[in-house]
Amino acid sequence: MKKNDFSRRTFLRLSGMGMAGIGLPIMSLAVSGGKSTPLTAGDVIERIKAHVGVPWKTPTVDTIKGGNAGIAVTGITTTFMATLDVIQRSAAAGRNMIITHEPTFWSNLDLPDGLTDNPLYQHKMEVINRGHLVVWRFHDHWHARQPDGIMEGQQHILGWDQYQNVAVDGIRNGVFELPQTITLRVFAEDIARKLQSDNIRVIGDPATKVSKVCNTANHLRGSVEALPVADAFIIKEADRENDLAEWCRDIVLSGQKKGFIFISHNRGEEFGMVNCAHWLRTFIPELPVEFIASGDPFWRTLP
Repeated sequence: MKKNDFSRRTFLRLSGMGMAGIGLPIMSLAVSGGKSTPLTAGDVIERIKAHVGVPWKTPTVDTIKGGNAGIAVTGITTTFMATLDVIQRSAAAGRNMIITHEPTFWSNLDLPDGLTDNPLYQHKMEVINRGHLVVWRFHDHWHARQPDGIMEGQQHILGWDQYQNVAVDGIRNGVFELPQTITLRVFAEDIARKLQSDNIRVIGDPATKVSKVCNTANHLRGSVEALPVADAFIIKEADRENDLAEWCRDIVLSGQKKGFIFISHNRGEEFGMVNCAHWLRTFIPELPVEFIASGDPFWRTLP
């Protein structure tokens, strides 16, 4: 399948399959010297390194977090976060390699410092080891890929592939020009529906007109750079509410017609790992590869 043949309809279908946790346990066999040998986690990782299209850099967080490279792989699950639920569902589906975008052990670098005696750390590691599972993180190089694998997935689910404008200096992902001008309220509601989220938060006049939008940084500096370019900004994983959010509020109070849409880290990046599952299938045909949603960690009270 050529890249341009990967339609939003196909993407949504694959996403739905992953949400349901569908998968078939199959042992992969690689042919070497006339003999069939199981494809190991190490083999999978090497194929990814060969296909990602950017030099493999160290140090990196893209390392094995549980299990080892020698384990024979029966199937692959991609996910945003290797939660206990995702790990257990992947094992039940017969897929013993979990490729996670974000940490398994609750810190950006996944370092076990001070955690090895923690009962929750021990329990999670026991689940991984008991199931003969491998958990491998794919963060730095999936973002470094051109195009960025996470942002490509988000663009697919939003239906923005054909809208991207030329890149703007200082803005990592450029600007998208919508086919028609809409209000900030309609735009935010569309984002919430497509990202399947009820945790969208918005700063700005709901009647503000929106035609150019930007996926901007999660910190103040990056958002300042993007301000002159677009009418509305999608901000995921905001670092601190008492700087970025308050800066956005003062921008609006100063009279500028801008809108800021805050989405959770999970909702902002999860579809990038649906995209990863599609990508892996193009060069690992021997294995079933499916996405499992880790889901938004929050629930909310009724308004």
